[in-house]
Amino acid sequence: MRYWALKMRIRLIETDHPDDPHLNLAMDEAIFMEVMRGNSPPTFRFYRNNNAVILGCFQLAEQEVNMDYAIRNDVKIAKRFTGGGAVYHDMGNINYSIISRDTFDIGTNVQRLFAVMMKGAVASMRGLGIDAAAGGLNDVSVNGKKILGSAATIRSGTILFHAAILVDTNLEGLASVLKVPSAKLNPHGASTILDRVTNVNAVSGKNVEDVKRAILDGYSGELGFEYHVGKLTIQEEHLLKRLHKEKYLKSEWNLGREFINIHY
Repeated sequence: MRYWALKMRIRLIETDHPDDPHLNLAMDEAIFMEVMRGNSPPTFRFYRNNNAVILGCFQLAEQEVNMDYAIRNDVKIAKRFTGGGAVYHDMGNINYSIISRDTFDIGTNVQRLFAVMMKGAVASMRGLGIDAAAGGLNDVSVNGKKILGSAATIRSGTILFHAAILVDTNLEGLASVLKVPSAKLNPHGASTILDRVTNVNAVSGKNVEDVKRAILDGYSGELGFEYHVGKLTIQEEHLLKRLHKEKYLKSEWNLGREFINIHY
């Protein structure tokens, strides 16, 4: 099923800050808020974070991260404003976000949101010659191993979906810094996290640039996206700086359970 009768023009932003995951995450929220206000167009963005653990907003760092390893290896810890689990990012990982008003008839149904957006993700992996399938509500697997994970939110008729793809990630580093309980691994027949994940490069030989092209093609084909290269608006830039300073750099946000709500 295709969700678009007509092409949807999407602003494509590839500006990122790989050495500052807090700024990358603040950018997602800044765009989301401006799209919600009707000031910004639907947006698709790529970004990478170098040597970082990204937590879901309800998680506690000390429960999800091997803090000793993180400190020794200068792994940054940052928290996003969507839920879901902890993920490890390095330059062998590619992330993308889709931010739009709800023209998909999703309403408040998060399951439908994932169902719609994961169609593009699966199509993208298949476009790389990977026999991929949705491995659950919010991930994509190949041969039973996770290759893509995602998170999302819906607020005031606006959606944000973002996903992380393991392309050529240091899986040993991932396994060392993340605490993954056996209860999460056993249902998948895995005894360690290394049994549960794999890289795009390992199964297809493709690199980050190959994956980016496939992602754009996959969503264009499944959801009718038509891209035009753009940049942040002045309002988004201002909000980004404020969110970065007042929320995403705060240790109480990244390491604790405190929620920081900025009055926009």
